[in-house]
Amino acid sequence: MIRHILSFTAVGFLAAAVGAQGPKALTAKQKADLFAKNRDVIEKVVTQTVDSSKSPNDPLKRANSYYPLLLQFNQEINFPGTDSARIQELSQHLVTLLDKGLTPTLEKAKLQVEGGTGVDEFRKVKEDLLNQLNALLKLNVMSSDPAAKASLDGAMGRLNGIVIPEPK
Repeated sequence: MIRHILSFTAVGFLAAAVGAQGPKALTAKQKADLFAKNRDVIEKVVTQTVDSSKSPNDPLKRANSYYPLLLQFNQEINFPGTDSARIQELSQHLVTLLDKGLTPTLEKAKLQVEGGTGVDEFRKVKEDLLNQLNALLKLNVMSSDPAAKASLDGAMGRLNGIVIPEPK
């Protein structure tokens, strides 16, 4: 009985000692290096947001403003020397952007043009955006990171699901 109590006590102290160690904080230089790597993407996201806000009542123009941003992500992910952790991080940010930004915007654009004018422009904008995503998915670096590729495939599938039916 005493042996069990001593074992539980030892395990408890060991767990407390291991659990009491907090994560190591990044140094100022490490934070600056990470910001420098992400600066172009951050600037492009801000620029796209500002461009998008200039046409709040035109979801088709807002959706079209995502193209330069997708191009920037493509260049960042395909940049020589990009490690798999960075590819995974950028891919997750891109999926968030696609799911929470582009997909709802494209849905609103579909509702705006459905059954009226602008259907051809909608299809062109959507095709351009999907082509940029396709180019990204075909990169060699994506084949080395199946999780990132799978999450982008899912986001692309959701975008592909936004269709305007052909007229009868």
